[in-house]
Amino acid sequence: MMALTTKEDLDSIKSWLKKGKAVALTGAGISAESGIPTFRGKGGLWEKYDPEIFANAEELLSTFRQKPERIVDFLSDLYSLLLQAKPNPGHFALAKMEEKGILDCVITQNIDDLHNLAGSRKVFELHGNAFHLRCEKCFRRMGLDREKLADLINKMNKYKNSKWKLLRLFSQFFPKCTCLARFRIDIVLFGEMLDYDILSKANQAVNNCSLLFLIGTSGVVYPAAQLPFAAKEKGAKIVEINNNPSELSYICDYQILGKAGEILPEFIK
Repeated sequence: MMALTTKEDLDSIKSWLKKGKAVALTGAGISAESGIPTFRGKGGLWEKYDPEIFANAEELLSTFRQKPERIVDFLSDLYSLLLQAKPNPGHFALAKMEEKGILDCVITQNIDDLHNLAGSRKVFELHGNAFHLRCEKCFRRMGLDREKLADLINKMNKYKNSKWKLLRLFSQFFPKCTCLARFRIDIVLFGEMLDYDILSKANQAVNNCSLLFLIGTSGVVYPAAQLPFAAKEKGAKIVEINNNPSELSYICDYQILGKAGEILPEFIK
């Protein structure tokens, strides 16, 4: 691994970009620049809410039965962050790189929809999208309108102390699918399997890329953390862009310490 500090290093990365399309794997770090604290970091949601409860389907249901107001508080805090967040220059730079044919796709661990809002068209969301609904049985997906979502949050807070009113509200916003199962927010919770089709496409992308950007990812969450190893085995160069070294730094060919929103636009100039 070498730190990117010279024009020669930048030219070297550009030469690899010319040999074939690059792929970007993004984590919570790029979203932190848009005002979304990392879940595990300082000020993140897991400081206030136990992830073993609020990121677990069975525990969520149990908590709703016993303390529905806690579920309302959690969803309100989560979506107050997501609804206010806007794409930053790093998101826009990746979208522009795709438009120019430099970048093949974005693989993201984030659920905030910011890559799509920035204009990226080929995005593989490994952990789902908080602005999509997914059928629990057949996995059919549908969009979740932002205005309706904001309305849902307002109504939840109004009815937070009434489990029955909340149930009626949820039945309206999370309808039944044609297969008769119910829709839920399209987020992968602890213990759940990632979407096989999305993970397969992500694996195919890293196996065929000549360069992989690791952007704002800690490298500790699997199976996303195994993707850089697959790219490395196929001969791709690995470029890490992060505020701090990660668990994957040791396999990287280049390391750029800093903000993605400041670094990525340099590749388009």
